[in-house]
Amino acid sequence: MTSAVEVFEHPALTAAASSLASLRAAAGRLGVADPVAALRHLDCSPSAIRASATAVDAGALAVTSAQAEFRAGVDRAETGGSTETFGTWADTVDGQYATAARAAATTAALGTRIAAELDELAVSAAKEVTRIAASAEPSVTAVLTGDRSAEVVSAVSSACTAVVRAVAAKVASLSELAAELEPLTARSVQLS
Repeated sequence: MTSAVEVFEHPALTAAASSLASLRAAAGRLGVADPVAALRHLDCSPSAIRASATAVDAGALAVTSAQAEFRAGVDRAETGGSTETFGTWADTVDGQYATAARAAATTAALGTRIAAELDELAVSAAKEVTRIAASAEPSVTAVLTGDRSAEVVSAVSSACTAVVRAVAAKVASLSELAAELEPLTARSVQLS
């Protein structure tokens, strides 16, 4: 029996899907939950998140550099006899630069940490579901060869349920990460 390799964004989940191929086939014959489909709920690309965080961090450095140049220009303008109004406006803009740079740096750091946590979560889930599938292998083989005894059917069904529950538990842990992202949805700086 050959089946197409299921490809995920996360390589550990692709490997886990491959390990679950026989369990999936047995599940299909019995009409129980597809264990590979459950993995889709955890699919992620930590490398893409890391790349985005790196880009945001580079942007933070650019804003910090622009702030320094702006501040130097303001200092030159203020010492050249500029009015007090200009100084007040310049201080406001300077503060906005600093706020934007801090927000970008915070976002980049959070992105890097979230990528690491998602990576760890996917790897952990892959290991767990692979162990579940391995423990059910004798019953899976029996089902695939036509055995429909209550014992093997129950073992395959239980393994599929265990995979779905393991994935659901990992997905539930994502709510904490989502809560950390909430503050990033608000505008951090209102430019003058």
